[in-house]
Amino acid sequence: MKKIFGLLLIIIGVVSCQDYKEIKNEELKSAFIINSSPTFEGYFYQGSDKSFHYFSSKWTLGKDKYFKIPINNLKVSEKFTFERNKTELKIDVLENGNPEFAENDYCKLYLVNEN
Repeated sequence: MKKIFGLLLIIIGVVSCQDYKEIKNEELKSAFIINSSPTFEGYFYQGSDKSFHYFSSKWTLGKDKYFKIPINNLKVSEKFTFERNKTELKIDVLENGNPEFAENDYCKLYLVNEN
């Protein structure tokens, strides 16, 4: 029984991160774009582990997209441990007076202060 339970936990762990598409360095230019669609809710940082930073782009209508960026391809100023569906920070590609959150050769991201 313990073996089955352990195997189930491993399978759940593998499946839970499978829908995060890895973004290669050359794809970073298009990973974060200015989006003016009325159904676009924004980009969200969901945390980091030893290998990746995890992000989502959310939509009112349509399917949310999940992606991960290797930690050496993006410098993040406020890292926290990735725990799916636990904590997230809204970020934007436009400064709008917000503090810088992350940067790389292709873009800068800013922390959105929602009051």
